[in-house]
Amino acid sequence: MATMKNGLWGGVTGKIGGVVSVSRNGAYYLRSLPGHVRDPQSKKQVTQRSRFTTIQAFLKTFTPFIRVGFQSEALGMRSAFNAAMSYNVRHAVKGEVPDFEVDYLNVVVSTGLLPVSPVLLSSVAEGVLHVEWEECSEKRAKKRDQVMLLAYNREKNRAEFDLHAGKRGSLATTLPLPPNWQGDTVETYVAFLSADDLTLVSDSQYAGRHRVE
Repeated sequence: MATMKNGLWGGVTGKIGGVVSVSRNGAYYLRSLPGHVRDPQSKKQVTQRSRFTTIQAFLKTFTPFIRVGFQSEALGMRSAFNAAMSYNVRHAVKGEVPDFEVDYLNVVVSTGLLPVSPVLLSSVAEGVLHVEWEECSEKRAKKRDQVMLLAYNREKNRAEFDLHAGKRGSLATTLPLPPNWQGDTVETYVAFLSADDLTLVSDSQYAGRHRVE
């Protein structure tokens, strides 16, 4: 049953036939109710759920990073996390059921219109991730733009990140890693965040796989 808020001129919440109305941030949205799944154990359904679970377990380790990196994709009822899930389920999973795994090279943890500064090199030494990048000559790229740095530990399914790891103009930055990561493998990513209003982000770049020494 649907409920009308503030009479005829207000929003409506609840179920109306095959759609449901919900309120988010003061606005009302309609969405279709999920259809009946004839065979929830079909190969297609099992495959999709396995891909979904694989990516969800990965992205949940750095949800605050995703909220910033995919903020421009959060529209209507779709959150930044859901947008990141949607992209990476389609583009960053490899293998076959039941052995799906994250395709780290193709993972995207940030997407937007801010220009990137191409990564020149990255390394891990004495428990610290070091990253260097080129200058960017595009006008929208400011030297004071923030650097977003992420390291994901495959063995521990944990992530370390810094949304303000330095300035674009410094051409290099670092990220200390936990002492108990010694000997583990990390997948690393870099993106940039606009200095003026912190709402524009760049596409992320894969910065390589490293063993923590």
